Amino acid sequence: MNLKNLLSLALVLMFSCNNAPISGKGLSTLGFYSTPGTIISTLKAAQKGPHEHFLLGLAYKQEKKYKESILHFANSCFAAHRNSKLRLFPQPVYVFTKSFHLKSDYYDDAVYEIANLFLLYGEHEYVSKFIDLMSGGRTVLCRDARLLKARSLAVLKKYDEAREVLDGLLRRYTDRGSQGLIWLRIGSLMEKKGDYAEALNSYIKVFLTNVKGWQSSAAAEELTGLMHKNPLKLNFDENFLFAKALYYSKKYREAAQILTTLKSENKKQSEVVEFLVRALARDKASGQTDILIKEFTGDRKLHLSLLKAHAEELWSMGAKNKALPLYRRIIETGEEPHAQESLRRVALFMEENKRPGYEQDLLQYKNKYSDDHAGRFLWLLARNMIRARNSRRALQYLEESVLKYPAGSYSDECRFWLHRIYSDTGDRGKADATAREMTSVNPDSPYTWLLAKKLADRHTEAELNAEYAEALNDTKSEDANFYHLLLFIKEKSMTKRSGRIAGLDSPLAGRYQDLENAIADMKTSSGHMGILKAIEKYFIVGHSAAITRELKLLPRGREARKDKYIALAHYSRKFNYTYLEVFSCLKLLKLLGLRENIALMPKNTVLTLFPRPFSDCVSKYGEEYGVEENLIYAVIKAESLFKNSAMSTAGASGLMQLMPATAKGIARRLKLEGYDLTDPCTSIQLGTNYISGLARQFNNNFQYMVAAYNAGSGNVSKWKERMQGDDMDYFTEFTPFIETRYYILRTDKFLTQYTIIYDAPKPER
Repeated sequence: MNLKNLLSLALVLMFSCNNAPISGKGLSTLGFYSTPGTIISTLKAAQKGPHEHFLLGLAYKQEKKYKESILHFANSCFAAHRNSKLRLFPQPVYVFTKSFHLKSDYYDDAVYEIANLFLLYGEHEYVSKFIDLMSGGRTVLCRDARLLKARSLAVLKKYDEAREVLDGLLRRYTDRGSQGLIWLRIGSLMEKKGDYAEALNSYIKVFLTNVKGWQSSAAAEELTGLMHKNPLKLNFDENFLFAKALYYSKKYREAAQILTTLKSENKKQSEVVEFLVRALARDKASGQTDILIKEFTGDRKLHLSLLKAHAEELWSMGAKNKALPLYRRIIETGEEPHAQESLRRVALFMEENKRPGYEQDLLQYKNKYSDDHAGRFLWLLARNMIRARNSRRALQYLEESVLKYPAGSYSDECRFWLHRIYSDTGDRGKADATAREMTSVNPDSPYTWLLAKKLADRHTEAELNAEYAEALNDTKSEDANFYHLLLFIKEKSMTKRSGRIAGLDSPLAGRYQDLENAIADMKTSSGHMGILKAIEKYFIVGHSAAITRELKLLPRGREARKDKYIALAHYSRKFNYTYLEVFSCLKLLKLLGLRENIALMPKNTVLTLFPRPFSDCVSKYGEEYGVEENLIYAVIKAESLFKNSAMSTAGASGLMQLMPATAKGIARRLKLEGYDLTDPCTSIQLGTNYISGLARQFNNNFQYMVAAYNAGSGNVSKWKERMQGDDMDYFTEFTPFIETRYYILRTDKFLTQYTIIYDAPKPER
């Protein structure tokens, strides 16, 4: 084509693009939160550009309507060129996708999806041809496309061509995950070709990339089958790698058989025998395990490591009572760090189960070692004294824990109960000092917010303002932060809170502002901007699987992880993906060593952490069932962090994490049929109705309501009966289920925070 024709074509394309309908607007919410059926019904009759067609292609694919899926993927390939009557056979689709038109951002994705779908129909010649239309960028999409091409070439018995494709991928993708996957495919290819020695060599290379990864599990299974059909000689190192891969694949008996043949060799004997002990323990061959450990009694160091390995396996299997004697034997040796690790486990288990003598184990640990666990054990000793109403001894343990471990993981619990004991005994000075410390050291703790809310209720705004002004004049920053927080709770005003932050002269406020600036402007520093910018197109259509896929190429280093979460928070904010926005912001705080202190954060960061998505549904069902909107949001945040597809190990699902049986009963009562708990509005409707019923049952007592939401109303009724006369602090602290205790505290904190952020006129971004 000559220059004149090229210029004419460019003008035509520019004109056609400028007059094309705006594509992609508002699709992110549909893609992230809607079922395939909803996407199809919403977009089927709508005016469509490449974004809409691509999203429809994904939806039809999920519904297993592959012909419709191919049609929409094909029509998403170009910015303006469409063919709604395209014949859905390989040749016409190939001709259409190969045609010379301005490509859309989804061209490579769409062509890959089309190739994948034609693979299902056995059109392997065309799979390869479609993949060759794609660009050669270094993305996970391009890697997977080449893997798909190699797979089809192998079916066509073009083994050398397939190997050439895979070898090219090995050179291009050097990360561990890609290398393991590619060597796995090479091994499978070599098996098909009949080159079993090369297949074995490839599977061993999979183990070398990451013996614990899923790729190694798959390779171990393939190699097991290969060895049965074609026994091959493996050297010691290869056999040991194979055995470890079998162990991590939970093929414990097979691993033990190989390890048994290797243990008599001097090479890596300690490591081999330790893995053998672990495999035998997992295979529940306790007699063989004991005999094996006794073999090495003469080697003190090895014997100790074998005892520990056996105990660890029993412990992780849930056989903790069998592990306890082994840990006791290790403690008696005094060999470190094994003795310390063993005592920590024993002490915690004994205390949790209130076994006789648990106090001695806790005391032994805290007297011998000085670490965060010692601070925790002091708190547990104090907690048991609080339960026994022995405030004097509780006070001793609490004061020791805070003195030795002022910023320990359990310093918030200690300070909360210290404040209570000081207040009960009339020591106002120590009580006030403890409350100030909590504000400074534990600003994100539910205990801090529970105490601060109580203290704010005891003062007027005028009193708190006077105390705040005095603290500023005396340059007591800790006192000023304390009264700033109480004023924030009392006033429920983001505007007044933000106005005070400048006067606090807090270096933390500056660090929070830097974080907000990084999210708002997507400021990154690790040199991976290409990957991070490329995922925006997936946010536009709410394609979460592709976002996850492409980020796999990022390295694991701290800077890369920080930049990843900056980009995810930025795009999630821009395209209304609430779950990922909140999750990424929390990850950034942790990476930067910052606690979640909403009293000092910029407004936009606060609104990121405490969003109000699905507002129409929350407002509608909150009003219909008489439930406060802020409570609904607090429960959603505590239950799922706004992830509508969340699924717990117990089977609870959706935003409000309802169990199937509970949801079914509510739906029957509300005469709902064919409901889907991953649909945000459905989850909100059923969850809010459930909260309403619990509120009536427990007379609007917050702690009882949320405890029942988490653990069931039957359990809460029993606990109420057992703890008659105790106040709500005691009820919460001594709720038998640890998960429920922290659920009550966390939900209470979120409700307080939502209330102070949103009860005043709603702040705008």
